[in-house]
Amino acid sequence: MAPHPRKGDVLTNPFHLGLLAVSAAFVLTALAYLAAGPALDPARSAPQAGASRRAALWLDRYGPRLLAAELALMLPASALMILIDGRRDRARRQARERRKSG
Repeated sequence: MAPHPRKGDVLTNPFHLGLLAVSAAFVLTALAYLAAGPALDPARSAPQAGASRRAALWLDRYGPRLLAAELALMLPASALMILIDGRRDRARRQARERRKSG
């Protein structure tokens, strides 16, 4: 069983926090994009829904590009996070083995 990471280990890799931020933005954008559909429904045109209709039109126009850009940021950030964590784990394992043998 792998040991639990120490409390400060999670944020020592800057890509953890970056990936968390970009992933949260991706989820919020996807939810807003899904919620924009009813605001664009012509049968539900309410006069007080001007701002939400403008936001829905903006998301309808730029939402897919925004989601693609966020996904394009998430993929390299996750790959870099995995690479850095792997190297850090190997270095810790080697240091632990040196301490045991030395």
